[in-house]
Amino acid sequence: MRPAATAAGARGSRRAATARSLALSTLIAFAAPGALAQSNPASPEPGPAPDAPAPADASGRAAAATPLAQLLARARRLIDNGQADATFRMLQARVADYAGDPDFDYLLGLAALDSGRPGEAVIALERVLMVRPGFLQARAEIGRAYFALRERENARREFETVAAQRIPEDARRVIGRYLDAIRRVEDAGRPRLVGLLELEAGYDSNVNFGSSTGQWVLADGTAVIPLGISLPRNSSVFATALGLNWTVPMSGGWQWTTGGRASLRRYPSAHTLDQDQFDLSSGFAFRTGCHQFNMLAQFQHLQLGGAAFRNALGALAQWQCDLDARTQVGAYVQAFSLDFPDEPLRDARRSALGLTFARVLDGARRPIFVAGLQAGTETSRRDLDNLTYDFRGARAALSVGIGDGWRGFAAISWEARDFDGIEPIFGVARSDRQTEFRVGAERALTADWSIAPSLTYTRNRSTLDPNDFRRTQAGVTLRYRFQ
Repeated sequence: MRPAATAAGARGSRRAATARSLALSTLIAFAAPGALAQSNPASPEPGPAPDAPAPADASGRAAAATPLAQLLARARRLIDNGQADATFRMLQARVADYAGDPDFDYLLGLAALDSGRPGEAVIALERVLMVRPGFLQARAEIGRAYFALRERENARREFETVAAQRIPEDARRVIGRYLDAIRRVEDAGRPRLVGLLELEAGYDSNVNFGSSTGQWVLADGTAVIPLGISLPRNSSVFATALGLNWTVPMSGGWQWTTGGRASLRRYPSAHTLDQDQFDLSSGFAFRTGCHQFNMLAQFQHLQLGGAAFRNALGALAQWQCDLDARTQVGAYVQAFSLDFPDEPLRDARRSALGLTFARVLDGARRPIFVAGLQAGTETSRRDLDNLTYDFRGARAALSVGIGDGWRGFAAISWEARDFDGIEPIFGVARSDRQTEFRVGAERALTADWSIAPSLTYTRNRSTLDPNDFRRTQAGVTLRYRFQ
């Protein structure tokens, strides 16, 4: 890392912290001027009178002779310019002269806090509050200092004291964010159960992935008309799903998590294709700095038309890193063993590697961009080349606020699948190129309920006629989140 860039980043961070603290103090000052009017007898100002000349041969003596009012004015200018560290050093050198004066101690505490010295800030601000217990700015700043020191109970006490006063809504929102952060940290240290219930109604133009090709050509050149069962079948859709996740924090940044999901999909016009799916996962997560690691064992059972269709047992290892408050990157590796109880020839092993990226973009509508890459293989456990293939894919999505409480999204995904062997009936090696477009929106109805309409179009182009298909799905989902 280049030293210049590092220093610039540090200066920017300190300026941002100073701006936040000054904004909070200014908002509170306008809110409760009566509380700020409490004062003490003026502190004595040692040194010569304001108009006395400073000795010309010693700049240190000149600084020592500076009246308190001029010292504080200079300190405020430095803080306004984001020079908290220089302010702290200047004021700290005069503690023996002015400690106990609330104005001096307040600026000393503010400079200490914004230069990364929360312990020194607490000491200075405690002196202020001993003299002026109603000084709301000082109480808000000492709350920030306690928060930085992870003394959450003390921080909560100070913030709640300030929030109980008549202060502007902007200041109340700032304090509310600190109180929310304290609650989140405390909640993270307790076992937590979260759940999601979904109810969906919609339409599916191709429930059975029926072929878009009206004529198939066999390996010997014979043209055949596919039976009705192989053509697209449309139906209305009714679905419900329930997911639960239980997280138990452990020491050293570790936590244990286990979860499950059950989903039922019903097709009134194609009951033989009704789906019941059950997922279970359990494992550990570890967080240090920006990094989070997840290691999960996973199991999935899928039923089709009331009969067992596929079981999948495997594991997922995932890494994520929050590069900053707006950017996250990640990578994962996944491996599964697939079993088909009624079609053992389809038993396979599947493995995949992937990369993920998410970024909150600039803009009033808070756009969020998410993208990912994936590659892997699915290998027949019966050594059948025509059922063994490599795959690779990419996906991208963008969500934005669209007004009146709605948040819209658009997503596109693409996947290529290339099979190793020839299909004996058709005399070709299967190769798929699947593209999917999805658009939708979601709007909160209450704190727990939301509604989300969506539309999805899928096009799979395949060299194998039975697997060449188009599909359109439209639906509305009602979601209930609880914890």
